[in-house]
Amino acid sequence: MNRALDAYALRTRTTSKNIANVTSPHYRPERVKFEEFFQDQEVVASGSKDDEMHIPIGKPDESSVTGEIENSQIPKPEIYFSGETHVNIDKEMSEMAQNQIRFRFASGAVKRYFAGMASAIRGTIQ
Repeated sequence: MNRALDAYALRTRTTSKNIANVTSPHYRPERVKFEEFFQDQEVVASGSKDDEMHIPIGKPDESSVTGEIENSQIPKPEIYFSGETHVNIDKEMSEMAQNQIRFRFASGAVKRYFAGMASAIRGTIQ
């Protein structure tokens, strides 16, 4: 959950940057990849890593996954829709709202975890 919170904070900064550059000509909006690292993990081949120089095979370790910024692909109709800027403000605002929902969910989960730890330390039941 801590990695998720970091990725969602990065996504908020990136989306804010896209919104701030909505009138900048030839600006290409950026996206943060995070959930994509966890999709289709059942079909990923597994392997063993006996040496540090081996390339990791299989799903990534959950603790090593962080958000990654990439330039987003702009569909051709959207290029004509947005003019010179390539930033679709409606899409950016909806992604910001989705990110806020995800961040609130993850922060609530972290809060419940630490409340449970504090309750266990105090020896009380909530």
